[in-house]
Amino acid sequence: MPNPFLSIIIPAFNEKECIESTLTTLQDYLKVQSYSWEIIVVDDGSSDTTNRLASKWSTQEPRIRVEKIPHSGKGWAVKHGILISEGDYLFMCDADLAMPIEQLPKFICQIQNGYDIVIGSRQIPGATRIGEPLSIHIRGRLYNWLVRIVTRQDFMDTQCGFKCFKSNVAKRLFKMQKTKGFGFDVEILYLANREKLRILEIPIIWHFQNSSKVRPFTDALLMTRDALWLRLRNITGK
Repeated sequence: MPNPFLSIIIPAFNEKECIESTLTTLQDYLKVQSYSWEIIVVDDGSSDTTNRLASKWSTQEPRIRVEKIPHSGKGWAVKHGILISEGDYLFMCDADLAMPIEQLPKFICQIQNGYDIVIGSRQIPGATRIGEPLSIHIRGRLYNWLVRIVTRQDFMDTQCGFKCFKSNVAKRLFKMQKTKGFGFDVEILYLANREKLRILEIPIIWHFQNSSKVRPFTDALLMTRDALWLRLRNITGK
């Protein structure tokens, strides 16, 4: 069988509250599209019923796959999904589907226009954030400011969970990925910049979700550490 046109990779950790509604929305949207597709849910060692709920969908729809891995972090789950995907284009999608899936064509269109990577942004002009608490917004902007200084990148929103890649580009980058946690986006974009790939940041509509698994202070420290280690590895040639 030919490769599907699109693979959607969903990292999931204890997402029992939203995984079924997300899969319902994605399947309803994709089944009326003209292209072929697959959805890969990577269960990052969930301790709740995420795996059972997602697996119920995969038994009903062969284009939905569920992969369970030991808990290692969002970055490792995305890496696993990317490397086993079969689509020509790969779309990384948060399990809470905070971005309406109807915005997906904007990503695909820009990839078809010649970009290697298209990343969703909640910050650049034209973007809309809905329901985000001010304290969380401020923490996000501070982290982005730090990332831009440490890694010398100009992206306004590295952490948005919606990104699209050409398959060959994604597999090459994610094979080199070392970051297991939430800071993996910074590493992937850093590697992409180093290889002089064409990257476009596009504005999206994004709805804040209370179900986020990000721990505000702990994960902020870990992500900062990862960014510093990334810069150090590059300086030392490792």
